[in-house]
Amino acid sequence: MSMENGAPKFKSTNEEVEFLLSKYPEAKNNDFYLQWVWLREIMQLDLPEIPWRKFQMLAGKMGSVRRARQKIQSQGRLLPTDQRILDRRRRWRMIRLNER
Repeated sequence: MSMENGAPKFKSTNEEVEFLLSKYPEAKNNDFYLQWVWLREIMQLDLPEIPWRKFQMLAGKMGSVRRARQKIQSQGRLLPTDQRILDRRRRWRMIRLNER
């Protein structure tokens, strides 16, 4: 991340998501909130008013934002702070391991 005109410039979606997860801890627990703050902070859209056509154009990128959060958290960084979510993910991981 670099600074340009006082605003951060990111090299990748992962950098964008790491920045947002650090700035908005609740986004660690909620993909929709993460995507919403990504639209507001990174894409600089005036939310909540988003034209439908613009939202459709960004739909693929929003999936990339979610996948970047998953990748970052799979590396053990910037994990959710909500204990219920941590417990649920731990149970899912155990189920997947037992299926192998």
